[in-house]
Amino acid sequence: VGEGIKQSGINREDLFVTTKVYNDMQGYDETHASFNESLERLQLDYVDLYLIHWPITEKYHETWRAMEEIYESGRAKAIGISNFHPQHIEDLMTTAKIKPMINQIELHPGLNQKDLVAYCKERDIAITAYSPLGHGSLLENPVIKEIGETHNKSIAQIILRWDIQNGITAIPKSVNKDRIASNLDVFDFELSDNEMAKIDELHTGERVNKNPNIFVIEK
Repeated sequence: VGEGIKQSGINREDLFVTTKVYNDMQGYDETHASFNESLERLQLDYVDLYLIHWPITEKYHETWRAMEEIYESGRAKAIGISNFHPQHIEDLMTTAKIKPMINQIELHPGLNQKDLVAYCKERDIAITAYSPLGHGSLLENPVIKEIGETHNKSIAQIILRWDIQNGITAIPKSVNKDRIASNLDVFDFELSDNEMAKIDELHTGERVNKNPNIFVIEK
């Protein structure tokens, strides 16, 4: 990423760079060291967002303390969490001086996380949806396909529009140039309330990633 930024010719302030402290690097000293290593590898003076990857219960208080210092130094413009449920956030806030600015979570029509989204919005914590297409598991869904045909849009575009209208930032992953362009082409139409409700009804609670409540660090 660092080499790509250097070679792109794009001004640094026109880019939004996010990185995370990974699970085996959590802790106060470890987080500082991990962040310094990330900056060095990225060849940057700051990142726009720094996240805790998973709520490692015995570590995240000290991890967050280090992240607050990094934020106050200006080397991270925002700090946040990932995969945190309400009980994790409540516990974190017993020692935190700075409230997390973002919670990045698995979120897609099969796992719409309505309660968690409402909890975070009430506390002015932004939501970012990773795996918004359910690792591709939703790309043949007949309900979303029918809605897409109405708007002459792909299933992926309909899902991303659903995110946007729910006030959620989505980060679909693709290395395909045409798909990346297609994923961005979601601002020229709007889903109706009925269409939004139909997508909401696809919720099953099934995850494509691990459950934060039972997450264990793999050795």
